[in-house]
Amino acid sequence: MGHKVDFVCRACRYEERDLGVGRGRRPWPMLRLFRCDNCHSVGSTWVDEDGVARCSLCYHKDIALLADDIASIACPKCEERGVFTHHSGETWE
Repeated sequence: MGHKVDFVCRACRYEERDLGVGRGRRPWPMLRLFRCDNCHSVGSTWVDEDGVARCSLCYHKDIALLADDIASIACPKCEERGVFTHHSGETWE
């Protein structure tokens, strides 16, 4: 089962809400958090066992996959510190 997270940068007010993370009933594919320096975004994308992860917004394949439990990263828009907030008790299958 997966969970949801929000990303918010307080400096420039960039945000992405309700990003899915984790896997469903099967081990693959799974949703992973990413940062895309091509379109300057943060999001979640489906990753197959042997597939190439791509940005879900611009479909660029050169993205940085992030840990599922990451707390903060540099904002892709302004490079200030942005934080991930994990939704407590909200899961998806």
